[in-house]
Amino acid sequence: CYALNVLVVGGSGRVGGSTVRWLETLSNRQQSPVSITVGGRREDSYQAAIRNKVIPKGVDFVSLDIDGDESLLKQTLVDWKKSCTSDECLVAHTAGPFQGRRIPTLLSSCLDLSIPYVDVCDEWELAEVSKLDLDQKAKEAGVPAIVSCGIWPGVSALMAAEGGAQLKGTS
Repeated sequence: CYALNVLVVGGSGRVGGSTVRWLETLSNRQQSPVSITVGGRREDSYQAAIRNKVIPKGVDFVSLDIDGDESLLKQTLVDWKKSCTSDECLVAHTAGPFQGRRIPTLLSSCLDLSIPYVDVCDEWELAEVSKLDLDQKAKEAGVPAIVSCGIWPGVSALMAAEGGAQLKGTS
């Protein structure tokens, strides 16, 4: 039985693949099973990511397009959430590039469906729109939403903390 289900949107890419591998590492280290699903537009990118060891075997795939029809995106999220092995679900948005985007469609859809959300957005205007337009919606819905947690220095800071913990023998 999985304790947490994570949909990594853009999980076949460099940043998403790192996220998937790190989630698997933490899951194994903490003996807390995580069900990881990669979301993306093309299954062939997902298959290539497995072949190239960007993501591990055993990770599921769901086809979705964050730039397409929002109602179709929401239905895909609903179907994914129904397939989850527990009620604990999270969407991690790593599908870049974020540059040029102005509408936080995935975040808005997750809030509408009460799915906790985190992204690594590095685009100032998109992050600003997300925070200004959707902060109150997230609060009213009681849905955790973390915007712009960043890959740099986000993951690098986590790696430094992990390295420090290993040196101290506390991990």
